[in-house]
Amino acid sequence: MADTPDRRTASRIIHSLSESGQPPKQGAKLLNVGTEAFIHRLRREYLEDLLTAFEDQDGGGACKWIEANYGNGKTQFLRCMQEEAWSLDYLTAFVELSQDECPLDRPDRIYGAVARSIQAKPLTAAAIDRGRGIEVALQQLLDRKFGGVLSGSPNEELSDQAIVWVETSLAATPVESSGFRSAVVQYLLAKLRGDSHKAQTIAFYLRGEPYDTKGLKELDLFEKLDKASGFRFLRSLCQLIQRSELAAGTVLLFDEARRSLSLMSSKAQKVACENLLTIINRCNSGELPGTLFLYAVMPEFFTEFATAYPALQQRCGPATRINLESLQGLKERDLLQMIGEKITEIFQAAFDNAPKDTALLKENLRCVAEQALRHTMNGSGTRRLLVSSWVRALQQFREHGIHNLTAEEAQKIIEGVRLQLEAVGAKSVEDEGE
Repeated sequence: MADTPDRRTASRIIHSLSESGQPPKQGAKLLNVGTEAFIHRLRREYLEDLLTAFEDQDGGGACKWIEANYGNGKTQFLRCMQEEAWSLDYLTAFVELSQDECPLDRPDRIYGAVARSIQAKPLTAAAIDRGRGIEVALQQLLDRKFGGVLSGSPNEELSDQAIVWVETSLAATPVESSGFRSAVVQYLLAKLRGDSHKAQTIAFYLRGEPYDTKGLKELDLFEKLDKASGFRFLRSLCQLIQRSELAAGTVLLFDEARRSLSLMSSKAQKVACENLLTIINRCNSGELPGTLFLYAVMPEFFTEFATAYPALQQRCGPATRINLESLQGLKERDLLQMIGEKITEIFQAAFDNAPKDTALLKENLRCVAEQALRHTMNGSGTRRLLVSSWVRALQQFREHGIHNLTAEEAQKIIEGVRLQLEAVGAKSVEDEGE
């Protein structure tokens, strides 16, 4: 492997794969197989070209649908794109859609979900979770622009330079919502001047969380976040990020929960469709400058949902869709084998006593891959099932020694993993209120 992770990173990756079959929040590129052409194209044509600002002109915006059956790589793809975006100085917001956290029929909740998940490139592995949220991102970007003004040793001259920039350049950045811009300006000034109470009050407002209305009025912040203003706040966030040059732009990564749309009433589905159209149209018209919107959905989205809304269906043409079901002409069995081999390398980096017999490992992997295919004849969840099953097999080899797996032993491993993944999926549905 070109980029072998350190032991701790490798261990985190294996733990994530073992528990849920989900890719890690950081390090997904180490596991990537078959989607390189898609990722390189999005990087080259969008992140490095269309979305970039040039000679005082805004960058463009774009929307793409990421299509695959449940458990076949949508989240993995989004995590890889998140890492690509970070490497090019974009902010990213990875949002898991659900009725509780981010219902598509509520613009204010959509903005709040983005504001709470947005982040710049994590400075450390631990910061992948701690570094989320608009207030953290703003601090990190200002700190980077002015050489550690918030995180380094006190430097009055540097602090004065940052204050002048915030009060002049940032405060003059053109955005739709002057109230949103004022909140960002006052938040950063409060951080620079050490006013933690003021900063905390404004942070709640910027994150879309319940806030002290009286305290905000005292700061001359009167614009309320609600259904009518939610998308205006979202557009203003993206406008401010690129036009202030705090970052290259914004990448919005929406991961469709397994049943989130089907849990909606028909009225809510109609509103959700209209909201999706709003985001797509505003991206295409340039009102979300420097913004790439990637929305991961299952195939049923196009056959059971989009078909009911002609305007949305028109925006789901072949040029807008990236289908992960058939990757670069690879047969599914070969793809599973390649994924398993990458997992083996990471497992060996994580544990000193990991099995090392390459030939026997490949033979056992082939056996597990074949059984995974047989258990998922409809193609749904095959890759996730293979990932978790192969990790479990490697753990058994590590604990008890490696041997030739029989088809029956592979089936037993896969059945145990299948029950585990079904329990995780059932819990997710239960959490969404079904």
